[in-house]
Amino acid sequence: MKKILSVIILCLVMSLALIGCGSDDPGTADTSTDVLKVSVAAQSNSGQVFQYMAEAHNFLAEEGVDVEMVYINNGTDAFQALTGGKVDVLSTYGTGGPLIQIANGQDFTVFSGYMITGETPCFGKPQTEWTSLESFRGKKIGITRFGTPDVVLKGVLYDAGLYPDNVTFIEYKKNQEVLQAVAAGEVDFGATATGYELQAADLGLEIKMWPDDYWLNHSCCRVLAKGSWMKDEKNQEALYRMLRAFLRAEKAMQGNYDEVVDLVMKKLDLDQATVESFVKSKHMKYDNDPYQNSVIKMWNKMVDFGYITDTKIQIEDHVNTEIYKRALDSLIEDYPDSQFFKDKLVLFNEYN
Repeated sequence: MKKILSVIILCLVMSLALIGCGSDDPGTADTSTDVLKVSVAAQSNSGQVFQYMAEAHNFLAEEGVDVEMVYINNGTDAFQALTGGKVDVLSTYGTGGPLIQIANGQDFTVFSGYMITGETPCFGKPQTEWTSLESFRGKKIGITRFGTPDVVLKGVLYDAGLYPDNVTFIEYKKNQEVLQAVAAGEVDFGATATGYELQAADLGLEIKMWPDDYWLNHSCCRVLAKGSWMKDEKNQEALYRMLRAFLRAEKAMQGNYDEVVDLVMKKLDLDQATVESFVKSKHMKYDNDPYQNSVIKMWNKMVDFGYITDTKIQIEDHVNTEIYKRALDSLIEDYPDSQFFKDKLVLFNEYN
């Protein structure tokens, strides 16, 4: 009897050992402690400040996520890279361009933000008069089509009753070409993306107006991924961890922009004056919030002036606020004394 009992006990012990070993199966592994990887595309003229701060402060490692930066300076190439699976996330390609891609049937979903009210100045020669929006009446304006500066300025002029009938937009492929056209007198004004103030000054141009003075909290660079890719739970977890790290980086940036400037200079090999011109600009606000309402407003404006014709698409279906909200809620729980994260929640509830 004792011998039989010993055999039974031995079998039970072996069974428990096998059950324990079963957790090593890679198909059922617990990813909570695994380091998850995400590849993020950005433009090298402005970079990705949340990534740089999160890396410098060890937030990425603490959150268990490895973010690989991929620099792609052309929006078309970036969209193709995302569609083809060469990168997982796009972060600094405006709002207008991604919305056009969605309108054309691409499976893109906005889940976060990079900046709101991005720096999109309108330049002119010193002798060119500008006193109000009426100064644009009858004038030629240089622009890069579908970029955020294009959409925002046209939206402002549309609301003012000046576009499309009372101004003429001339399209160029690059922001540098817009500035050169203004300097050469081909157009009266020109609107560009972030980071061209010093180049404009070198050409003898000056800033005439800021569109964000007329369209408050307009949507600028949205962070997006393929909707099908985001359905995978492991990918959702990777984005959640990345957003926790980026939100912590955003908090660390407050009142500490000298460090941000230093990091961008080192990462992108840019001079201090160039970096300070956009990092410290009062017309640029770095913000991880998805700003769903601002995305919807820009979509509707693009419908108004004919950039988007397929009105059957519901843009709300291409905005995911859940991952960001989960990341923010978890940080409020982890840092209950942080007013910064509490204020972010108030902002989220207002704009989403």
